[in-house]
Formats: sequence, structure tokens, C-alpha cells
Amino acid sequence: MMKVDIICPLYQADKYIDGFIERLKSQQGIEIGNVIFPLTNTGDLTHVKEAIAAAGFEYFLVDLHEFSHSLTREKAVREYCSSPVVVMLSQDVVLEQKGAIFRLASAIQDDVLYAYGRQIVKKKTIEYYIRKKNYADESLIVSQQDIEELQLKAFFASDAFSAYQREKFIELGGYDGKHMMMSEDMYYAKKVLENGYRKAYVADAVVVHSHKLTLKQLYKRYYATGVWFAEHPEFNNYHATDSGLKLAFYVLRQAFKDFNIPVLFRWLPDMAARYLGMRKGKKVKERS
Repeated sequence: MMKVDIICPLYQADKYIDGFIERLKSQQGIEIGNVIFPLTNTGDLTHVKEAIAAAGFEYFLVDLHEFSHSLTREKAVREYCSSPVVVMLSQDVVLEQKGAIFRLASAIQDDVLYAYGRQIVKKKTIEYYIRKKNYADESLIVSQQDIEELQLKAFFASDAFSAYQREKFIELGGYDGKHMMMSEDMYYAKKVLENGYRKAYVADAVVVHSHKLTLKQLYKRYYATGVWFAEHPEFNNYHATDSGLKLAFYVLRQAFKDFNIPVLFRWLPDMAARYLGMRKGKKVKERS
């Protein structure tokens, strides 16, 4: 039976931890090795710590100002993991499918060093349509030879539900010691492909993952994304084959098709927040 380690960073996770652990323990087809929760040290952590201890899992504390999506995950891989495959999860991911981790981790073999699964949203929000576009029904293997055709899309990835070949992650230098608050998955996927290895999208490994963001929160999220791209100019060598404008009009068409009134009312301010946030983030960083 395949053995995997699990890493899931936690932040104010009281409302997530019990259900997360219960669903994790119900996973089938795998042997779960080490389960590590990097725990951001904020507020009263009593319940979260007790739930982790009762499950027989581990955690380590991270001060809020020291948390990093890249460095914190890398510390967990290097210092706490020993299994051949490491699965990354977000605390708000729902493992409804009992074979989800098995299906995802099974993609890590031969020269496939990184894999990510399908994320769905159940309620028909704007995010529902975007997830349908970004997470297709068919699985896909991407290699270095596909970069010219796929461009930026070749590096698309998500550590909300992903799997790493641990030894190669360490051998390739992980995230190169860089502090990143987002897109560390995309950064590593690019490294995998450029070193001659492959990444996999596993469509039949499915989790439920959704957010409910205000327009202000959405703007801040895309602002941060814009800053990230400005900080990583190596990605400027590639263009987006599926532009933001194409995605926006895809959502609009689907909403009209479904006669989805809430989405139609939300569509313009939502897309404006995304566009303006990304644009501002890139420009602010360029001027700094």
C-alpha cells in the first residue's frame, strides 16, 4: 500500500480542524504516514492542539510574521516528512471523495514529480464557473515540450490539493529558499518542467474547495498576485493562452445560459476587482 505524508498549514482553524481530521482518516487505498500541521501562532490554539494530539498527528508553531507559504511548507517537508510522496492540503479543502488522496498520489511515478487534483465548487457562484474552466474533466500530463504551446498555463498548479515526490523536491532545492505568500506551487511546477520532469493534473482526484470573498478581499488577493508576478519576472517570458478577458466572458456566457441572476449582478464588479487588483499590484512593484 502506498505511504504518504500530509502537510496542511493551519490559520485560525477551529472551525475546520475536526471535520478535516475526520475526513482525512476516512481516506482509503493509502497508508498515511506523518501528518504535519504548521500552526500559525494566533489566539487560543487549545482546541486545535487537542484535536491534533488526539488524532496522533504532529504540529509545529509558526509566528504570524514568519509564516510563508513556501518556506513553511519546505520546512515541513525537510524536517518532518519521510514518505516517498508528500500531499499538500489547505485547511478549507473538503475531502468528500474517500479515494481522493490515493488517486492524486498515484500520479507520482517515474518522472512525474508534481501532481494536483481537481477542485470543485458546489454552489453556482462566479468561482464555480472559474473552477469548471480551470479544472477540466480530463487529466493531463505536461512536460517541457508542452511549454511552447501552453505558455503560462503549463505552470498552472495548486497546493490546495497537490502531491510531491519528496526526494526530488529536496534534490531540486524546493522553493530555493524564497519567501512567497502565494504561487509557490506554480514556481515549483515551472522548475519541474524546466529540469526535464513532468507534472500531472489528476481530474478524478476531486475535492470541494470554495471561498466567499468580498470585493475588497478579492481586490487584495489579485493585488498580491500582481505583486508576485512583478517579483518573478521570469514568468514574463510566457503569455496567457487563456486571458483574463476570455475567462471573464466564459463566466458571463455560462451565467446567462443558467439564467444565474446573482452571478450576473456580481459579474462586473467582481471582474473589475480582479483586473484592477492585478494591474495595480504589478505597477506598484515595478515602481518600488
